[in-house]
Amino acid sequence: MKKFTLYIAILIGFVSHAQWNIDTAVNTLVASSDSGDVKSIGTSDGQTYVVFWKEVAAPTNYELRVQLLDASGNQQLGADGALISNTIPMNTFTAFWTVTIDGNDNLYVGVTGTDNESGWAYKVDTSGTVLWTVTNPSAQLVKVLPMASGDAIVAWLSTSTFSATMQKYDSSGNSVWTTVSSTVAPSAPADLYEISSGNYILVYHQLGSGVNSTLYAQRFDVDGNAIWSNPAQLSNKTTQYNAIYNGTTDGDVVYYGYPAKTSTRIDAFVQRINPDGTLPWGINGMDFDINETNYEKDTQIAISPGSSYVWAICNYTDASQSDTGEYVQKFDKVTGTRQFTDTAKQVYAVGTGNTHAGALQLLNDQPLFLIKSGFDNGATPVTLNACLLDANGDFVWTEEIKPVATYAASKGRIHFNTPVNGQVVTVFTEDKGTGEKVYAQNFTDPALSIYDFNSEISLQYINPVQNELKLKSEKEIQSVIIVNTLGQEVVKINVNSNEVDINVQSWEAGMYFVNLTFNNGISKGIKILKR
Repeated sequence: MKKFTLYIAILIGFVSHAQWNIDTAVNTLVASSDSGDVKSIGTSDGQTYVVFWKEVAAPTNYELRVQLLDASGNQQLGADGALISNTIPMNTFTAFWTVTIDGNDNLYVGVTGTDNESGWAYKVDTSGTVLWTVTNPSAQLVKVLPMASGDAIVAWLSTSTFSATMQKYDSSGNSVWTTVSSTVAPSAPADLYEISSGNYILVYHQLGSGVNSTLYAQRFDVDGNAIWSNPAQLSNKTTQYNAIYNGTTDGDVVYYGYPAKTSTRIDAFVQRINPDGTLPWGINGMDFDINETNYEKDTQIAISPGSSYVWAICNYTDASQSDTGEYVQKFDKVTGTRQFTDTAKQVYAVGTGNTHAGALQLLNDQPLFLIKSGFDNGATPVTLNACLLDANGDFVWTEEIKPVATYAASKGRIHFNTPVNGQVVTVFTEDKGTGEKVYAQNFTDPALSIYDFNSEISLQYINPVQNELKLKSEKEIQSVIIVNTLGQEVVKINVNSNEVDINVQSWEAGMYFVNLTFNNGISKGIKILKR
């Protein structure tokens, strides 16, 4: 084992060799080629995967490529990224696709070949090397769930059986189950969440007419067998199977946020799914806002490990869906009780043109998200700005928002990645006069950092651990919270000491996340490996 002494000093500003551009109207170019579709996800050490469809000549039409930006914004895979595949049968358009990462920061991509509706899934490492590829001749809406075991569940809508279908693959891409697992047809996968004992919960759409659907969930064991005697119907309202919804886990509990229609109205809900398939908040879950004046769309939710609350943000529109604004809500994670009254809390009024874009992130249990300002109709410039709220849903910054991307042009395919080491990265497409290209921008601010800006924090620990985790700091440690890769809390203790020893002999091997709070109110997160 090696002994590491970690010295943390976060500097406001940028180091000289960094490739992040401090001019928010210029940003950092991700790749040299034009791209019409892009997805992004951050790694545990602050790097950024950017996966994009490169537009090329017929008959190929699109190449699937990946770029990796390090924490300083430097391109790691060349000026145009690394090729994942140029043999996917693609028409002149792309379809719904997904990206995710595992505990070792390997990237997984699920796509559909739009020329023949074939499904493709890839595992890629940080060097841009494709570790495995799996394909299916009749698959849409391909989703991948990396498991703590190193296996991965791949789910898709089978166009031959019209059902949500799944297969498990080992770390080398070999199929594990002799037969695929599926749900009752007609159905399509929405999202997958790993819980304890190698089980997982699939949220899926029961298909109706057109793109209409109804949300259900089922729990599956390690062999792909359904555990609940009957699937849990999450909602009796109309959803859309080709839309992107948003969920999260707290231990073995899944929380799921979604907008749904009742007649012509659109309302946002958050549903709690217990590991036994019960729905303690009832059918549909909790309404974001019981007021039926405005429409509620594009719900994003998040929960911090150990928190008592589920946060949610929602784009609001008037009934004509022409004027837009932004609201925030907070739910008690057990009872579902709305914390910001039954009509939510206004961040920006309907009519201001300010709505969120990308995911909701949490810092010290406070919501951080992007505000997209301006109407994206080509006539009014669109800017992206960071917004941080406090525990009461009020603005932290006097100026309310801070600039991230300010070039006077429409922006699309916007992603807002998880903050790491006091930095958050935004990825988007934009035409700055040279074609639609992918750009990235980092954002740092003292309020974002979980570190002490005034003095250096010295933390000593040994990693990996086998029998005991020893932590030593020059500043007094007040508390320690440790969670596993499933988000399950394994340790929560008050320390009030400069040293702490934690017995880890009974822990399962794997990655764990340690959050320390010091006596000056500063928090620090580290990642450890248990052998």
